[in-house]
Amino acid sequence: MAYINRSVEKTIIKISKMFKAILVTGARQTGKSTLLKKMYPNQCH
Repeated sequence: MAYINRSVEKTIIKISKMFKAILVTGARQTGKSTLLKKMYPNQCH
């Protein structure tokens, strides 16, 4: 399945420069984990 780019990616990048940790919340199966794995491939376990 192809990855769907999300508009929140720009916001996450901007906020991650201001804070050491961020929280991504939302409904089940909406792509939260996939989004973070795509943005930070070397930091996700």
